[in-house]
Amino acid sequence: MRALLPTILMVLAGIVQAQVVLFPSADAYRTRAGEPVGSFVELVPAGRGHRLTVEKDGARREVACSTLWGFSYGDVVYRINPEERHAPVRLWTHGGICYYENGHAHLRMQHERLEQVMFAEGQGHRSYVSKDLEGPIVPAVFREGDERSASGRFRAAHPQYTPLFTCIGDADDLDRTRQCVVDFEVMLEGE
Repeated sequence: MRALLPTILMVLAGIVQAQVVLFPSADAYRTRAGEPVGSFVELVPAGRGHRLTVEKDGARREVACSTLWGFSYGDVVYRINPEERHAPVRLWTHGGICYYENGHAHLRMQHERLEQVMFAEGQGHRSYVSKDLEGPIVPAVFREGDERSASGRFRAAHPQYTPLFTCIGDADDLDRTRQCVVDFEVMLEGE
């Protein structure tokens, strides 16, 4: 048993250190043809974008998020949002609509094993949507009459989502937005 202890500890350490897999495109994500690159170290703003740092076999590697469609960290998928300095957003659903949440917050919760983290001002919105896995990602804030912002233009381009936009409204309220997305997906399943 003593001889097996180091092996067991190494296996457990590997489980604790969740693997990061890089996806250069949505197709790579769909087909699970990503590049495993080791464990997550950090995500930092870098110039006009963000940089993801990973470590494998003691060697660190820095990856510009602008070169990625997204990445997975353990079983959680993050898509890169080019409209917000190539910051990651956590993909929650991709059914009738894609729903995302703030990637900075989720990476911190996941990496530090926290149940909740305070939302950091200046690190994007709480939630986002896109039509599909390749379409533009916009903040999930839908002000009545807004046609100028990215969210307003998205709303005008996709009237089929009107019940969702109306439910979400203009408050950046995470709990409300989550419930609206769930209700919208259930409504689509019933059609």
